[in-house]
Amino acid sequence: MSRIILGTGNYAEIPYFFEKTYVNLYSLEELCYCFVENVELIDQEIVSDKLARWLDEQCGLPTLAHALYALVNQRGSASAYVGMILEYAGLYPAKTISHVETVIRNSAGLNPYERQKTKADYMLQNGRYMLALDRYDELLSRLPSGERELRGKVLHNRGVVNARLFLFERAQEDFLAAYQSNGSVESLKLFLTAHRMQDKEEEYVDFIAGHPEWYDASLQVERVVEQAAGEYDMTDENRMLFTLRVCKEEGSSTAGNATPYYGEIEKLTSALKDDYRECMKV
Repeated sequence: MSRIILGTGNYAEIPYFFEKTYVNLYSLEELCYCFVENVELIDQEIVSDKLARWLDEQCGLPTLAHALYALVNQRGSASAYVGMILEYAGLYPAKTISHVETVIRNSAGLNPYERQKTKADYMLQNGRYMLALDRYDELLSRLPSGERELRGKVLHNRGVVNARLFLFERAQEDFLAAYQSNGSVESLKLFLTAHRMQDKEEEYVDFIAGHPEWYDASLQVERVVEQAAGEYDMTDENRMLFTLRVCKEEGSSTAGNATPYYGEIEKLTSALKDDYRECMKV
């Protein structure tokens, strides 16, 4: 049986909009969960009267709110502010709270560009691809010319977004630019992978033949592609497609009715299309 968690304070009528993750929060427990799960996004902006006032007026937690007001007036750190809220709620063990505070303190040393990349990376990791693209584009437009290593990392991750959106030509450009910026071998391999996904087989072979300096990297790409193909063969989706093909062939040779085959294929493709559309939402 799961442990029952008793709520602290009231369920808010007016939510607190947590801008870092674009979600509305209605209770102290939801706020704490958001802090722990998205600790990399928390910065000094969280230290404000706005959140303390919401906890006071909407959640009915004046004792916690007044302690937070005092911390704001003292210009306290984000780690102390968040730690105070987590300790008051009592949802997480001391080890978890200490970890959260440590991560927040460590991230305080990041420059504004690194912090913006962290936020964009969060969008990428959570499938918010269009938001991630917007943030990466904005960051690239602002990065000083001297930030070559960071620029390479941003270009690499933008390439990952484009690849996940099946925009392989754009992904190629990003991965190649990343490789040229910081010499990352991983960027080179993903550049070749995007090429392989975009090109016809003979075109890709000709491309590699024209770049012997990338031959070793292309061999590593082939091993990864072969492994991925083998893993796909074991998936439920592939087994289902195989079964449907058998049913189609048997139906064609007997009654000549392939309607169930195409109906099931339509269901599969519709689900994939829905997933893709969800990725394209802002």
